[in-house]
Amino acid sequence: MTDVTTAIEPTFADRLAAVARTGLDLSPFLTTVSTHEKVAGTNALAHCHHIALDGSCLPRLADFTDEVANWLLDYVIPRRKLMETTSSSLHEVRLKNERLRRAAIDTFKKHGLSGEQGEMLLFVLAETFLGLPQLLCKMDLKTDSEMHFHGLDGVHCGPGNGPNDLAVYWCESKVHKDLDSALSEALDGLKPFLLSAGSGGPDKRRELALLDRYMDLNDPELQKLVLDCLNPNSVAFNSVSWRGICLIGFDHEYPNKPNTMRRDDFTREIKNHFPDWCAKIMSRAKNRNMESFELHVFYVPFGFCEDFRQAMKRSLGLAP
Repeated sequence: MTDVTTAIEPTFADRLAAVARTGLDLSPFLTTVSTHEKVAGTNALAHCHHIALDGSCLPRLADFTDEVANWLLDYVIPRRKLMETTSSSLHEVRLKNERLRRAAIDTFKKHGLSGEQGEMLLFVLAETFLGLPQLLCKMDLKTDSEMHFHGLDGVHCGPGNGPNDLAVYWCESKVHKDLDSALSEALDGLKPFLLSAGSGGPDKRRELALLDRYMDLNDPELQKLVLDCLNPNSVAFNSVSWRGICLIGFDHEYPNKPNTMRRDDFTREIKNHFPDWCAKIMSRAKNRNMESFELHVFYVPFGFCEDFRQAMKRSLGLAP
């Protein structure tokens, strides 16, 4: 009797998971306080992480930003360019990667206030913690490094409500001194993309047009399926779930002298604030009629947001 092995076709969710980037462990540098916390009265999920403290209970901010900066090429350079291989020579591969790295660094704004550091961190959290692949390298579309790209801070995707349905995650990053203003601005940025019916207004239509022209999954068959889902003239468009991801970075006091606090005590102190931060999501989501949407809200308290920006610039080679 002959055994016949039938190959199991990967599901849409399997194929999306296969293009998500994995392998980065942020836990030595970013301590998880709580994750996937259901926000009462909404479909939002709250996450909270703080900068890890070393043995002297001092924040490892520079180590953290160095690790985030290791994702530079994945964030800025489209997959198709990263996957191009012209030689098996180790020397030529090294040269190619160095050229790509220099080109990637040149896309970042070097002068004045910038939100690009938070946007890159949001990308890393979406890929690492949520396993949601980036659909579009918006940094690659910049024509002037000193100007920000327009529109949303990112677009990621994942499996939707049905086995062959798509979920699109519009992304907004806000890194401010004040948590309340950061959260309000992030939700205001998502609002027109979530509440507008169909292809929506000009902002949503522009983002859909960019996805149609510049989507970057490096899997032609999967990309064709996703593009069909995002085509307003396709029946599949009616099954897309529109969702959101927010990064909320804000000022929060960390120990500034060694051995003045225990690490567990600091994490516990952050955790005691977390229910109040979740309540802020509930009230603001309801005020904007967004409570029915799946939203992932990442709270990351920094010592000072400006310290985070400067540390990221140094890690990316943009500042001494």
